[in-house]
Amino acid sequence: MKVRLAAIAAALLLVPSPALAHAPTSTAPPTGCGFQNLGTMPLVGATTAGTALDRTYRDGPRVYSVTSSASGPAVLGVRDARDGSLIAERALPLALGSWAVAVSPDHSVYVGSYNAAAGAMGRLFRYVPETDTVTEAGIAIPGETFVWTVAVSPDGRSVYGGTSPSGKLFRYDVASGRFTDLGAPLPGEQFVRDLAVGKDGTVYAGMGATSMKVVALTPEGRVKKVIDPPIDGDGWAYDVDVVGRHLLVRFVTTTATNSMGVYDLRKGRWTDVVEDVDSLTVGGGVRGEGVYLFQGDELTRYDLERGRTSKLGFTDYGEGAARPLGWLGATLVGTASTGKIWQYDSRTRQGKVVETTLTGQPVSIRSMGVGPDGRVYAGGFFTGGLAAYDTTTGEKRFWPNVGQSEGIVTHKGKLYLGVYPGARIYEWTGDAPRQLLTLSDQEQDRPFAMVSAGDHLAFGTVPKSGAAGGVLGLYDPETGHTVVRRNIIPGHSIIGLAYRDGVVYGATSAFGGLGRPLDTAAYVFAYDVATDTVKWKTAPVPGDLALGSITFDDRGNLWGMTPDAIFEMDPATGRTLRTAKHQEYPWANQTQVWLDTAIEFHAGAIWAKAQGKAYKVDRETLAFTQIVRPVSLMLKAPDGHLYLSRNENFYTYRICGS
Repeated sequence: MKVRLAAIAAALLLVPSPALAHAPTSTAPPTGCGFQNLGTMPLVGATTAGTALDRTYRDGPRVYSVTSSASGPAVLGVRDARDGSLIAERALPLALGSWAVAVSPDHSVYVGSYNAAAGAMGRLFRYVPETDTVTEAGIAIPGETFVWTVAVSPDGRSVYGGTSPSGKLFRYDVASGRFTDLGAPLPGEQFVRDLAVGKDGTVYAGMGATSMKVVALTPEGRVKKVIDPPIDGDGWAYDVDVVGRHLLVRFVTTTATNSMGVYDLRKGRWTDVVEDVDSLTVGGGVRGEGVYLFQGDELTRYDLERGRTSKLGFTDYGEGAARPLGWLGATLVGTASTGKIWQYDSRTRQGKVVETTLTGQPVSIRSMGVGPDGRVYAGGFFTGGLAAYDTTTGEKRFWPNVGQSEGIVTHKGKLYLGVYPGARIYEWTGDAPRQLLTLSDQEQDRPFAMVSAGDHLAFGTVPKSGAAGGVLGLYDPETGHTVVRRNIIPGHSIIGLAYRDGVVYGATSAFGGLGRPLDTAAYVFAYDVATDTVKWKTAPVPGDLALGSITFDDRGNLWGMTPDAIFEMDPATGRTLRTAKHQEYPWANQTQVWLDTAIEFHAGAIWAKAQGKAYKVDRETLAFTQIVRPVSLMLKAPDGHLYLSRNENFYTYRICGS
């Protein structure tokens, strides 16, 4: 589980266990020319990152969980903590999901949300169980797209929240309904990842994505103390809890090391570090001097006084990431990121998953690729899953329990998936994914770029948040031999790949996981597989900090599409033959630019996508004609037509003639 929880963003995935395909659905494929709607890909799931327990509510203990949605709104689910029965589901307008759920002393539930769309931003909601109503408090801090965490003061008068991308803290006054921007506890950090409030009102803010420091603040937001982490590396103070005189902090590093530090607030020092802690919270399972958390997917008791851990044998908590919430008598209640509720009876030392129902929400299409069977495959965002569309019959199929695929490609008659986090490469067997390798130890997360390269499957990656320098990898399925070249272009991520005659061509982004570019331009490079050398590198579009998709035309030249330009190159020398700007791009304002483009050659024209728009491009004049917007992904299938997506929606553009 270390790999699964080592990176933020995202975050949560389903364990790649045997994936039972859902019953196929079929609608006759369209005929005619031009743009046509194919409905939605059957990607659904109940991903619940943010959950909380109210064990003392008068009508019985409740579990509150927010189910994320591709295009919104996210849904707050209310369930009975004893038997998992669904009490209510309430929409959270303009929210796509939440990591941040907290219960107030008056039993109100506060939810912090995320949505990067203009006008949406990170918002705060309040649910009142007595009236079964959700009200929106508003945008917490203008410009902050993500509320990662919320915590309620002991008197219930204040709700604190932490945000990104500017790493800010806010206070919401319950009586007046007003927000106060308390600024950045640690200027320069991007995330206030988690919060805890002590009995004296001190606010503890866990920071990331580099320093992993914890900042102690007064209720008014004044910094009292900055606590350095007890471990080395870059990452986040990911989970923060106050338990008696102890501050418990789970650190997640860019090298996939998850440790829990135990800090004595009276003595002002760290007293212990517990390795391999994978819980999504470290304070929810406290009982007396025992902290109940997960290590290596197994429930474990940690004794605060003796500093000892005891494995409890419970591992079947519902897959995904486990979150201990609290105790109902002798029974520990928790959730999995798959939406399931689990219970562990400390008397019998037995655990179980409680049968429960949350309504599955649509999942955004994260990636698309053509399979060896000619079908269009689509990977789901966050919850994951894999779907397929048969272009000849219109049949759609869906397999859950597949992680978030960033790249999909066919190599030598088999389908391969590049899965986040940990840059894991899987072979798809038709029933379940089989993991071949992971680059988590290389600080890698996102294998966007994948291409069949002779005997090898080639892939390029973006590093974890807080790290720099991507990887060019080569994997030989016949022998299992793997070549890993990190920083082949120092500091750059590899976001596009093409292959011809023993040479892998790569396109880079100057952005990695640090929230800023590390160069003044992005490059195309040529890597000779046999000699393990870079033949040349060049910046085809000066000033562009990320390139994107690259491919060959029928004349043997290499082409690429960037967010604001198209270019043609001589693959032998790297000389740029032609470039043409198709629109402007605000490079100066970007904190990350990875993969946003597509380029295909077909029927005598170039077909390209960037900045949410798809185009037909005249290959002689490089004149752009927009064919459709908004779209997120585009590819050409073997039937000679384009397939496109936006959120969960799926389309085709029928190319007729030449």
